[in-house]
Amino acid sequence: MANTVSDEGWKLFNARIQESLDVLNAASRLRERCPQWYTEMMIVGLAQGWDEPKMREVFEQGIQFEPEYFDLYKQMAMYLLPKWEGKPGEAVAFATSSADRVGGEQGDAIYFHIAVSVVGKNGRNFGVKEMDWPRIQRGYQAITVQYGTTGRLQNKMAWFAYKFQDAAVARQQFELIGDHWDRAVWRDRDRFDEARDWAQKHA
Repeated sequence: MANTVSDEGWKLFNARIQESLDVLNAASRLRERCPQWYTEMMIVGLAQGWDEPKMREVFEQGIQFEPEYFDLYKQMAMYLLPKWEGKPGEAVAFATSSADRVGGEQGDAIYFHIAVSVVGKNGRNFGVKEMDWPRIQRGYQAITVQYGTTGRLQNKMAWFAYKFQDAAVARQQFELIGDHWDRAVWRDRDRFDEARDWAQKHA
């Protein structure tokens, strides 16, 4: 937690963030460009506590360069969580407006990726009542049709279904996952087993 970091630790943290900013500024003068540059700049902005207009300026530049680059949306949503610089409801509103702005299946895919950054990130059930579960499902479907799926995505979708108490979808995903649970999604095996047992009981 932030209040456990020593003064010396903060000095080192700030020095390294400044070094990151210097590297990114130098990279901005390169001939070739990459949308990840904007994401990394937003990570620096979060670390340095930039105000929202400055953060949104970088975000808007990023999506002008690559409108469908998911990481840009995820990082902006993270910034808008109450535990960082946002107010209650801002991150969810951003998810809706961003998805509507892009529109169609790609907009739904962006909504899914933003949900990954929002749901449960400001408290165990944060975002569950506020976010649109059917749209998250449409986003997942759009992603799998366009890019295929992965074990990580299947685990994340099972986790979403568990959080939104949709036992039928959860059971379907758990059947696909089998015993290949993802620690990055569930943190430990007990949580995975608890969710899987719930889905089997209630589906």
